[in-house]
This record gives sequence, C-alpha cells and structure tokens, in this order.
Amino acid sequence: MRAGSILVTPDHSRPEGRGALAAYAYQQIRDQLIYCHYQGGERLVLRPLAAALGLSPTPVREALLRLVSEQALELDDRNTACVPVTAREVFLEIHGVRGDLEERITRELATHVTADEIAVMRAKHHDFILAYEAGSPHAAAVANVVFHSTTARFSRRLLTVGLIRGLWARMGPVYAATNCLPPTTPADPDHPHLRLIAAFEQRDPEAAVEALREDFMQARVWLEPLLPA
Repeated sequence: MRAGSILVTPDHSRPEGRGALAAYAYQQIRDQLIYCHYQGGERLVLRPLAAALGLSPTPVREALLRLVSEQALELDDRNTACVPVTAREVFLEIHGVRGDLEERITRELATHVTADEIAVMRAKHHDFILAYEAGSPHAAAVANVVFHSTTARFSRRLLTVGLIRGLWARMGPVYAATNCLPPTTPADPDHPHLRLIAAFEQRDPEAAVEALREDFMQARVWLEPLLPA
C-alpha cells in the first residue's frame, strides 16, 4: 500500500458514544502515521477520512484536532489537517528525544526480557530482512517500525512507551517519504538489531544500549541528508 492511503483494521467491537468514537478515530489515524502510511504534506480531508473509518465527521474532527494539539498534524490555510513536513532541525530534536527514551526502556528491558519475547523480536527482524530483500522501501520502513514498537511493548515502562509512540507519529511520515532503502542491509550479521537481540539474550543492559545507539546513528546518517534544511 502506498504511503498516504487509508488502512483501517476491521473492528467488530467498535466502541459506542462520542468520546469513545473520537478515541477510536484518534488511534486509527495515529497508527497510520506511526506505520508510515502518510507522507509529509499530505492532507487528511475530513469527510473522505470519516467515510473510510466508517464514522461520522464529528468524532474524526475531534481526533484530528487532538493530533494537531500533539503536533502530529498541523492545519493549513484552509483549516484542513495536514501531515507536517519535517525539516532537519525538527528531525534531530525528535530523533534525540526518542533515542533518550528508548535507551531507558532498553536498559530496563534487558533485565527481564524472556526467551519468548526475544523469539518475537527475531521474527520481526526477519520480516525486515524479507522486505529489504524484496526491494520495498515502504514495507521495510513498516517492518523497522514494527520491530521497534514490538520491542518497546515488552517494556514495563508503559508511560514512556506512550511518549515514544507520540514521537513515532512524527517519524513515520519521514520514513514513508524516503522512497529508498537504508544503506545497511538488516541481513548483515553485525546489524544493530541483531546486536540488540544478542545483548538481550546475554541480559547485558549496556551492550543493548550501545546497539540501540548504533542503530540510531545509522538512521541519522541515512535520513538527515534526505530532509529539507
């Protein structure tokens, strides 16, 4: 699916009530931002979006305004919600804060991660390899996000994970707009994801954080030159 298309997961237990519907719409739209389905500059026009979500415009409008207040979206001169175009300076700020938060949960996760959780991480990284080898920048971007979000989900720091997801709502569109694969193949045995998994297996918090830092450095070196100054 191209970035910017609307993907809605069927939910037969959709909540009732205005507030619950607005929260549902918010979660659906934010997930699409996180998982690279929108690019910077795209407009989220209210009525077509509401129709795609199977909702009336009112809860969708509330969801969009909530995302605007969180700086995940912005309003254009016609008062239509748009995905921000992320400049290098903003990217570096987001990237740095996200790195600090992910280091915290990575260090903590290394002390209690289970073998089953590590097996899930390996499976998600394998999906990343398959997407990369298929030559699909979008699928590779989504697989990378899934790897990080899955790893974060195993942390007990749920408040911190919530903050990280808010930052991913700004990072997803950056990855969606790259239209190219990262220079380092995830199949490389020395890839930071694999080093991170190995550190988790050894219950080594410092090695895990070091692998994460290398992953962030590689992402910065790749993405920063692609962004507008």
